[in-house]
Amino acid sequence: MRGDPQRGFTLLETMVVLLIVGVAMGAAGVSAFGDAQMRTLRQDAQRLAGLFMTAQTEARAVGVRIAWRPGERGFAFERLPRPLVLPARVAARSSRMQDQRFAADAPLRPRAWLSDGPVSVDIRPGGALVFDGDWIHGPLDVTLSAGGRVVRLSRSGNGHYEVRP
Repeated sequence: MRGDPQRGFTLLETMVVLLIVGVAMGAAGVSAFGDAQMRTLRQDAQRLAGLFMTAQTEARAVGVRIAWRPGERGFAFERLPRPLVLPARVAARSSRMQDQRFAADAPLRPRAWLSDGPVSVDIRPGGALVFDGDWIHGPLDVTLSAGGRVVRLSRSGNGHYEVRP
C-alpha cells in the first residue's frame, strides 16, 4: 500500500485553486460590469497625473513657467511669458510676449476629456495651477466631477501623485 501513488487532490490544494478562481472572476466581473463613467473619469485623472509630472519636468529643464488651463470639454498647458526686466525706454518700445500653447504633437498639447459630457474641475488650494522650476511644492488636490461621479488627484509635498475615487 505504501507503494501506491496518491491519486486526486488534497482538500488544501482544491481550496487554493477555488480561491484563485474566485478572485479572478471577481476582478473580471468588476472590470467588465463596473461603472464605465467612473472608470473613464479615473483614466482622465491618471492621465493628468502623468502630464502634471511632464509639465513639472519641462518647467525645470527649460526654465519656464507652465500653466494648466482646464475647461468643461478639455484642457491645455501653456508656457507663460518670462518676466523681463528692461530699462524703461526699451520696455516702452517692446511688445509683451503672448502665452504660448504647445504644438499639436507635443506631450503637453491641448486635449479633450475622455469622459462623456462636461467635466468640472476644482483646484485646492485655489487659484491657477502653475508649474515652475521649484523642486518642492505644497500639497495639491484636483477634483474632477462628471455625471455625478467624483475623482480626486492629490499631490503630496514630495511631488508624488495619487488618484482616489
